[in-house]
Amino acid sequence: MKQAEGKRGPVAAALAVGFVAAAAAGLLTASQVRSTSSVEFCASCHEMTLFRRTWETGPHGTARMGAIKARCVDCHLPHEGVVGYLAVKTRAGIHDVLAHLTGKKTDWLSKWKNRGPHVHGAYESGCRHCHKDLVVPGIPIKAFSAHRAYRLGETTLHCLDCHQKAGHGDIAAVLQAGGGQG
Repeated sequence: MKQAEGKRGPVAAALAVGFVAAAAAGLLTASQVRSTSSVEFCASCHEMTLFRRTWETGPHGTARMGAIKARCVDCHLPHEGVVGYLAVKTRAGIHDVLAHLTGKKTDWLSKWKNRGPHVHGAYESGCRHCHKDLVVPGIPIKAFSAHRAYRLGETTLHCLDCHQKAGHGDIAAVLQAGGGQG
């Protein structure tokens, strides 16, 4: 009996160390997710200057009074769960860091023109995360009907099919005017 009790000490110590290490890793991850989720962080690379400028003056930017203010991560990361959120955030972060370090230029105008249907670099779950009540009293009948059809699954349209200027205003015009490299 004494031999079995003697083995508990190292096992308990290993479990305690494992728990502390997991808790520390969790806190560090949460801290890094928070610190890399600000608009300031996202816009800290020169490649994102255009997008910060168009966001600031767009419907969800800082220059709009009374509108819902959205950060980059509110639209450009999925909101269906923590695992998907962290996976996309990590993949996008690695891509952006490598592009910055290697000096790789993105032809944003070409990317915009060839984006395909329903591909806008934003997630539908981001829209729904903030805009939960789509059929509020007082909205125009056309909007009411469209939102009702969306909620009932009677349409294949996505939020950005109708609200293309919601994130960055008329970014297509800005890109066509020559702001498309970066």
